[in-house]
Amino acid sequence: MKILLDPGHGAGKKHNRGFKQVENLPYCNEGDCNYIYVAEYLKPALERYGFTVGITRAAITQDPSLQTRGAMGKGYDILISCHSNAATGNVRGVEVWDSTNPRESIKSLTDSICEAVSKELKTPYRGTKYRRNSRGQNYYGILRHGQANHNFIIEHVFHDNQEDAMVYRKNLKRTAEAVAGAIAAYFKLKPSAPVAPPPKAELTEDKFIQTIADALEDQTIKILPSVTIAQAILESNWGRSELATGGKNLFGIKASPDWTGEIYRKKTKEQKPTGEIYTIEANFRKYPSYAESIKDHDKFFTSTLWRSNNYKRVLEAKEYKTQAQALQSCGYATDINYAKKLISLIERLGLQQYDKGVKKYVTTSNTEPSKWAKESWNWGKDKGITDGTNPKGSCTREQVIAMIERYDKLKEEKK
Repeated sequence: MKILLDPGHGAGKKHNRGFKQVENLPYCNEGDCNYIYVAEYLKPALERYGFTVGITRAAITQDPSLQTRGAMGKGYDILISCHSNAATGNVRGVEVWDSTNPRESIKSLTDSICEAVSKELKTPYRGTKYRRNSRGQNYYGILRHGQANHNFIIEHVFHDNQEDAMVYRKNLKRTAEAVAGAIAAYFKLKPSAPVAPPPKAELTEDKFIQTIADALEDQTIKILPSVTIAQAILESNWGRSELATGGKNLFGIKASPDWTGEIYRKKTKEQKPTGEIYTIEANFRKYPSYAESIKDHDKFFTSTLWRSNNYKRVLEAKEYKTQAQALQSCGYATDINYAKKLISLIERLGLQQYDKGVKKYVTTSNTEPSKWAKESWNWGKDKGITDGTNPKGSCTREQVIAMIERYDKLKEEKK
């Protein structure tokens, strides 16, 4: 069975359509709420029963025409356009607008859906309804243009009624499970038993670094390889973060309005300039693979005129420290220690080697000096000029002065 879900309307305030604000919850407007409900709740709920599920809006920002949406239904058994309703603000309940074409009508199912939602949300049952235009066709465009075998609209609640808006917006998952359960019962399906995912191949730190470096080989690079690799490590925790595993997003790039690809929604921590950390829920770009994430990361900085101007200092930077500091000052991340963390990763792991054209990662260690400096390092250690730790770490001016002073004292003692 193939089901096409149509999250009605588009994104933003113009698609609010009288949706009452529920506490401080985001997406209290119809167009956005329809998308969140379908993409995050109803689609996975149906898939658990074994349905093949498509969606007419690949991203929350999209708003295809009714004709385009309807045409996408070709080859599907059912097209369900998901909405919430509006009237005078005093009406409550769930209703379904079924196709007036007898060959498409599926009233026994739509009545079951109404009953399931009404029971789950404890709202009035308004049943299946029909409406024709002056030419005797379906009044609603999505039903006129719908090319699935069966086409109907679910108006889950009246969102201009505060009570309905609250029970719906706070219970999207329960609503979705009620709808999916009603459809599955109609077709006599049971939820699939969960399948244990195959064990993941261990991606060691060295292999993770090499994976990023390999993906950069055929690209016109705007961001230095060392900085790109350090960002991937920091933002994704070596590819282990939820966003990296679930959305293949290694760089924490959010899904701004210009993004037309898939979306991964999750909670994320932000930091104010004062150091205060707070949590928000945000949409992030979702990719089919790490390679696509890496490719998009490099394009990101020049993907709009605003970004090209905003990240001008980042793009002009010729060495990793300057570029890392520019990323922080230009607002790539809210972490007030972002540049320091990137620089520390680059120097601790020796990622600078990639900026010089190295193709194969050579493991480096902070505990051992480079071959060319080993003799000098051991001399300094023997003389007490350095304590012998962290030979590849960055050195502050005060540390340099302290070492020079120690050396001068050694010379004085010999006189």
